Amino acid sequence: MKRRQATASAVPVESTCKTAGVALLLLLAACTTHGPARQNEAVVQAFAARGYAPAEHDAVSTVTDTWMVIGQSVDVVLAQPARPGVVPVVIYIPGLGESSAAGDRWRAAWSAAGYAVVSVQPLDQDATAWRSELARTGEFTALGHQHYSAAAMNRRVQMLVDVVGEAKRRANAGEAAWRRVDWDRMALAGFDLGAYTAMAIAGEHVRDADAAASRLKLRAAITLSPYATTSAGSLDTRYRDIQGPVLSVTSNADADPLGLVEGTLLRRAPFEHMTGADKFLLSLDGLPHAGLSGTAGVAGQASDDGAAKPAASTAAKPDSGQRRRSGKHQASSEADSSSRGRAAPANGMARSGLSATALQMRLIATQDVTTAFLDAYVKDDAQAREWLAADASRWLGAAGTLRRK
Repeated sequence: MKRRQATASAVPVESTCKTAGVALLLLLAACTTHGPARQNEAVVQAFAARGYAPAEHDAVSTVTDTWMVIGQSVDVVLAQPARPGVVPVVIYIPGLGESSAAGDRWRAAWSAAGYAVVSVQPLDQDATAWRSELARTGEFTALGHQHYSAAAMNRRVQMLVDVVGEAKRRANAGEAAWRRVDWDRMALAGFDLGAYTAMAIAGEHVRDADAAASRLKLRAAITLSPYATTSAGSLDTRYRDIQGPVLSVTSNADADPLGLVEGTLLRRAPFEHMTGADKFLLSLDGLPHAGLSGTAGVAGQASDDGAAKPAASTAAKPDSGQRRRSGKHQASSEADSSSRGRAAPANGMARSGLSATALQMRLIATQDVTTAFLDAYVKDDAQAREWLAADASRWLGAAGTLRRK
């Protein structure tokens, strides 16, 4: 029996207005007559209705705060189910040039499924990369080497550890939002540079930065657009110490705008070279690098001519009707009901070659498979494991493939 899908967002007074703003932008973008072709709603709805149905589906509360952590100002976005009770946590690390507010599609999906999602861009220089001197002069490969360096990785991981420490301190001091977070059930997820950071913490050998590994105790990791390069050491040995569950998500169009990754096939290298059980690879057909960010609006990426270009656009997953599994019914807000089922213009993906319908289906595929993976390995949900093993591949169809080892 399927259950209704919604992605309500009840934003407290002290939070920013970003959630409402995103919903409004999605609605306006969908209604414009000057944007890209409209998606086939019937096809998208039918695809979504057959996807993964998390056991929990709640309204979401989102707050944004700015902390001082070891002398640096850090924006922290926390989205979690509005219902009371302790919940597992996903730490999300955005890509290069993105702020802590990025990845809002993934954050909305995971928090509605019963997770506290902490989105944080650990280093200010990562968030402002596209305003740097190297970016202004078009030296994007040099920019990439700077941010993907071992020294930067060590600083980034240390900041993440310190942010988690600050969150725990706030919980102990009685801050209600942070008291609900179960740090013993933690996953790490990231896009682009954030994916590389997640892998380093999970145990990837990063030359001169191996101290980064095992700094946080993880149950699972999700890497959206994994980073891999033959210039950084042997692929045969880099991933041998990653023993926990890992889901890698990429596509045959997942090109690196910085030129550090030598071809889209190399994105699969972490999956191919990791050992142990519970390693997954979701390969999507035609979804460009920008699509994996899960970010509405624009975030800078380097283009071939040296100008900034949007990183991604996204949309809320449509209401899929009755979902398969029983559980709590979710209330929906007016903002959610007004924007549900509408796709924002694929601003960073306009030349991807995918139709609006195909693009939306691939975003839904990413959302559902990542949520099922979290349920399976963070909540230890047997039905989620069964869906990944038996149903996911049949459901994906032409959208992509899911491999496991």
